[in-house]
Amino acid sequence: MKFTNQKIFSVSISAILVIFAISSTFLKLNPSTTESKENRAIVDRPHYQIDATYDDQNQVVKGKMRVDLPESRTDPQKEVYFHLYPNVFQNWKYNKESKPQKPGFIKIQNVKVDGSAVKQEIQNEIMKVALPQELGNGKSARIEMDYTLQLPKGGTRLNTFKHTAFLAQWYPMLSVKDKEGWHNEPYTSIGDPFYTNMSDFDVTFHVPEGYQVISTAKDPITTKGGEIKLTQHQVRDFAAVITKDYQVVQGKSGNIQVNLWYLAGMDDVKEELHKAAVDGMKFFGERFGSYPYEEIDVVLGETGYGIAGMEYPGLVTSVPKAPSLKGEVPAVNVVAHELAHQWWYGVVGSNQAKEPWLDEGLTSFSEFLYMKKQKGENGEEWLKKVVTRTDQIHDSLHVHSAQRLYDYSDEVYGLMVYLRPTAMMFDLVKQIGEDKVMKIMSTYYQKFQYRTATTKDFIRIASEVSGKDLTSFFDQWLYFKEDDSKSKKSAS
Repeated sequence: MKFTNQKIFSVSISAILVIFAISSTFLKLNPSTTESKENRAIVDRPHYQIDATYDDQNQVVKGKMRVDLPESRTDPQKEVYFHLYPNVFQNWKYNKESKPQKPGFIKIQNVKVDGSAVKQEIQNEIMKVALPQELGNGKSARIEMDYTLQLPKGGTRLNTFKHTAFLAQWYPMLSVKDKEGWHNEPYTSIGDPFYTNMSDFDVTFHVPEGYQVISTAKDPITTKGGEIKLTQHQVRDFAAVITKDYQVVQGKSGNIQVNLWYLAGMDDVKEELHKAAVDGMKFFGERFGSYPYEEIDVVLGETGYGIAGMEYPGLVTSVPKAPSLKGEVPAVNVVAHELAHQWWYGVVGSNQAKEPWLDEGLTSFSEFLYMKKQKGENGEEWLKKVVTRTDQIHDSLHVHSAQRLYDYSDEVYGLMVYLRPTAMMFDLVKQIGEDKVMKIMSTYYQKFQYRTATTKDFIRIASEVSGKDLTSFFDQWLYFKEDDSKSKKSAS
């Protein structure tokens, strides 16, 4: 996600403007079935099948969804939880700036488990579905439901604008259950309160003539409308844009199809931003590891609050232009930031509600590194001011950079979660060298791709690759802990 913060405390350094970024049709990995039922691998991720019809006159999506639960689990399961994120737009209780002009919601009907009707319990944006039979390890269940999604107008992420529908968190999304239990963390308008595991998706859209579907999957370029079948496996989410207004610039970065989607009036930036997208995919792939999917879509989404500057698997959004010291310029940094999220969030996952720095901090560092190496823009001197300011914030509010999303105010979030970790990683470059830091990033990517990593995992990988215990380094930067050696020296 791209974060914009214009005013940082009255006692801060002068007002800072923070503009930064902020196989066939699927991966044939970890096949879930083999010829022999006795020897087949246990399915370790959900499989969503969604049939969705878009009514452009009423901005309504009518969906039929079935999801096959993964068979792997650590303890018997008696219920399943789903996030119904569209319901937050029905009675908006967050910041006024992002209040939708027209409410949105999602209604659920006809819930079945293995063909038998069951009742669901819904509280705000969380739905509980009781399972008729307890599921042990190696067992699955199929949950089916119908739903009606009323799209909000002017919502955050989920939105409509003229002849375009932005579908983010637009279907009932399975909650994650791990060793900590069920993750039914509440929604917040600060940051990205979404924590998901890898899933497989087969999605069919029915759209009116003249509409194009841009999605997480590899998309056919067509405006014929009708039925559009899409498949993408091994991704954390499935997002889509249904539009009759966008045009496309196409290209390749190696074997990856890179599409940049733009609206009328954006012709002056389309070529430069498409070139940046192609270049960015190559830059990150060479340093961190190969992008494992066939296509990436960049949608210039200056179409409502919270739309531009967001990351989804295989699809990102960006503003067309961003402020700079030179005035408004093509938003290359935002494109770079959101593309870097394909590595840090998309392939290597983390709990964004619990440890938001882990994807946003690494992504911002990736963005700043790209802008320095490819565009000659060195932000390290400016980051020194960020360090001073975050030190002041910690002394005043006692918050650090590795806290839960819910612990930050809007004013503090970007500095602590995005920028201080960025400064930290550049300091690590000075301490151990850029080659070693790139090795840390690529090793982390390799070991945790398609999995969920934690702060402890990243610190462990960094220490192993560097050949030295970096715990105290990260403790100082993330948690503001004093260096023991300095403390002893000052005490003596």
